[in-house]
Amino acid sequence: MKDKKYIIFDFDGTIADTVPVVLTLIVELAKEVGYDKKITAEDLEWVREHELKDIPHRFGIPFIKVPYLLLKVRDMLNKQMFSVPPCRGILETLKTLKAKGFKLAVLSSNRRDTIQEFIVKHKLASFFDFVHSELNIFGKDKALLSLLRQYKMPIVESIYVGDEMRDIEACKKIKLDCISAGWGLNSAKALKEYGAQWIVTKPQEIVSLLEIRD
Repeated sequence: MKDKKYIIFDFDGTIADTVPVVLTLIVELAKEVGYDKKITAEDLEWVREHELKDIPHRFGIPFIKVPYLLLKVRDMLNKQMFSVPPCRGILETLKTLKAKGFKLAVLSSNRRDTIQEFIVKHKLASFFDFVHSELNIFGKDKALLSLLRQYKMPIVESIYVGDEMRDIEACKKIKLDCISAGWGLNSAKALKEYGAQWIVTKPQEIVSLLEIRD
């Protein structure tokens, strides 16, 4: 993959360690819509093994409420970002990739100011050439195309790093290479079974995968 010049990172679960907060929010919102059973550790592990679209059925959430709840999760997450740390090892990895000459971008459905505050607070801002926010919660393939076009990134020279099954699906739709991050929302096992191109279990492995070590 030495032809790659641009690396696009998903934000939640890949750069920012938001998974514990998201799982907590799932518990809160399930109660809000009337799910009166106790949500166990096994339930939360089940979430890591399945797509987001499977979650409503598991917790008895009417599909009609899904868009509202997704927006609410995003808003609640934005409010809690001050307490969210970066994923372990991501700073060192970004530093290495930047030093090797890669152009780095971050893509998220979070508000742009929330992303900026996070990367400035955790001293990650200098590594990113582009910060792109897309509020479309269902069309990640469209968000990726928008980013690629806006910043003139050729698909063949670009690669995406994301932690969810829907990242794999979105990249396949637009023929964008994808590295799946096994430390995020979906487990490495689930990502493999879903058909991931490449899987890394810690950020430093991205460097090895791109074959840029001296």
